[in-house]
Amino acid sequence: MPKTVRNLVKQILPVLVIGFVVTGCATGHYTPLESADKDQVEQIKEHIYRVEYQVSPFTSQEQLDEYLRRRCAELTVREGYDLFHLTQRADVLGLSRRTSMTVTMYKGAMPVGATDLIDARALLGTFPPSRSGKK
Repeated sequence: MPKTVRNLVKQILPVLVIGFVVTGCATGHYTPLESADKDQVEQIKEHIYRVEYQVSPFTSQEQLDEYLRRRCAELTVREGYDLFHLTQRADVLGLSRRTSMTVTMYKGAMPVGATDLIDARALLGTFPPSRSGKK
C-alpha cells in the first residue's frame, strides 16, 4: 500500500471507529410518545393507529419491540383507553431499524381468556420513568 493511502487510512479509521462506538452506545435510549415525530403515529380510525418506532441498526429487535410496545401503551393511555392489540407488523432494516404496527385500543377490563390484549397501564408500570418524568 502506498504511504499516502496508509496515512489516509490511519487518519480516517479512528474517526470511523469512534462514530460506530458513539452510535452503538446511543441504542439504549427510549424516545417517549410526546417526543415522537408526527409521521410515527398516524390515526386511522377513532381507536386505531399505525405506530412506528425507529432505532439504529445496532439496536436489537427485542429492544425495538419493547420500545414499540411502550410507545403503544403511552398512546393508549393518552387517548383514554385501557387495553391494546397489535397487528400488521412491518419491519425495515437499512441505515436504521424500523418497525411499525397497527394498534387497536379498547376501554374496560381485560376480558377473561383474552391472551392477545395488552393492559397499557400495567405495561407502563414495568418501565422506569421517561426523560419527561412521566411513566
